[in-house]
Amino acid sequence: MSLLEHYREWYEYEKDCNLKMLAMIESVPEDNRSDARFQRAVTLADHLAACRENWLKYMLLKNDNPVQWFDESCDPTTLRSRFAALESQWTDFLAHLDEEKLAQDFEFAIPDEGRFRLPTEVQIVQLIGHAHYHRGQVSLLTDQLAGETVDTDYADWWWAKQHRNS
Repeated sequence: MSLLEHYREWYEYEKDCNLKMLAMIESVPEDNRSDARFQRAVTLADHLAACRENWLKYMLLKNDNPVQWFDESCDPTTLRSRFAALESQWTDFLAHLDEEKLAQDFEFAIPDEGRFRLPTEVQIVQLIGHAHYHRGQVSLLTDQLAGETVDTDYADWWWAKQHRNS
C-alpha cells in the first residue's frame, strides 16, 4: 500500500471515529447538557471540524475567511451536517492528491500571527494525530456526563473492515 493509500485509509477510519464521537455527544442525557463539560465536548468536536475546514482551504490556497478555530457557543445540532460536508470535501481532496502535491509546500496566513509555509504531508499527519487527541477528550467528557462512550481503536476498525470485505 502506498503512503497516499495509507492516508486515504486513515481518513476512512477518521470518518468512522467522527460518527462515533458525534454519537457519544448525542448520548449525553438531556439533564446533563447544561453542564459546562457538555459544551466543552461540543466545542472540541466543532474545533475538529474547523481544523479540517480551515486546513483544507489553506492547502487549496483558498485561505480567505477561515472559520473560528474554537466556537465556544457551537450548536450541537449543526455538527452532523457539518462533518458530512467536510468529510465529502476531504475524501475528494485525498482521492485527487498525488505524490507531487503531497510533497509540495503550501502557504497560509493566520490573522495577527503572520504567513507560514508547511509541506502538505506534514499537515495531513498533524490532523490525524490532532483528531485522536481531541476525540479522547470528548470521550472522557462524555463518560463524566453519563453518556455512552464508544471504542475508536484503529485495530478494531481495521478488523471489522476486513471481516465486512470477506
